[in-house]
Amino acid sequence: MTRRTLFQTLLAAIAALTLLAGCSSHSYESRSDEHYDFSKLSKVAILHPDIVNDPLLTGAQRIFDRLIAEEMRKKGYEVTDKAHADFYIVYHLGVNNGRQLSNEDRIIGIVPTYFSPYYGHYGYSYMVGQSLQSHTFSEGKIIVEAIDPHQDDLVFWNAKMTDSLKRYKNEKEREDFLRRVVEKVFATFPNRQK
Repeated sequence: MTRRTLFQTLLAAIAALTLLAGCSSHSYESRSDEHYDFSKLSKVAILHPDIVNDPLLTGAQRIFDRLIAEEMRKKGYEVTDKAHADFYIVYHLGVNNGRQLSNEDRIIGIVPTYFSPYYGHYGYSYMVGQSLQSHTFSEGKIIVEAIDPHQDDLVFWNAKMTDSLKRYKNEKEREDFLRRVVEKVFATFPNRQK
């Protein structure tokens, strides 16, 4: 491989890594029943299935209960218990741990070059080799459904978001991240119509 080809290859690799570093790993989707009458809604109950034997998710659930209630109040809804609610917000949390394999080009050495048509009779060039790399990842998922209990538990709005889990320096940083998740998940849920 000539120096020029190697240099172009390295520049392309650096450009690709820069683009990937700027990309977010989250996915988001939301759907709504376009025929549903949101104007009749004023009181909401926040519900979730019980999580057993997972302290991480149990702790996150307490935070999500509070943040979802705050978000619904900001949208103009009164948060109440299940018996007095016009509709329910039911959410589910999950964590997926996985492993991903990839081939990566690596510079494995510099060797002397004794003849090159571009640079004369002496120089150095890089040797590039491939290695198989294993990366572990953890993804968190939240699925949210808005349910009308008065219409055979009709799901009239739902959203789901998946994002890679990160380590946080402190609880405030973690809560700020979860608050952004809740705001994103409920971005398409309409404000209360008065």
